[in-house]
Amino acid sequence: MTRLEVRNPRIGKIKGASPSEDRFYVMVLFDISDAKKYRRVIRILKGYGHRIQYSVFEAYVKSAQIRELTAKLTSVMASKRFYDPDDKVRIYRIASNCELTVLGKCVDHAPENDVFV
Repeated sequence: MTRLEVRNPRIGKIKGASPSEDRFYVMVLFDISDAKKYRRVIRILKGYGHRIQYSVFEAYVKSAQIRELTAKLTSVMASKRFYDPDDKVRIYRIASNCELTVLGKCVDHAPENDVFV
């Protein structure tokens, strides 16, 4: 019998040196049927965060990066080559201090604070 790991890390907004440097916890969930489109979306998301399930990514990103990510995903989702009205992508931005309960393996991908010497 294996032991179940239960963790409750804090997630949400991380204050930066200025409002433009603030980082937000973002979860991206998607359901895509075409294999090429799926791989393209995965490639985009890997540039921003970490995969936590087959179709779920999480990241700590700045507001500008959220807009950039949304634009890239919109481009793929709306392209004539890959368009499918049944495909879906959801981007959740979690801005306050929320509580997360993880049952199973939990890897903390929160960014470290900047270090100035």
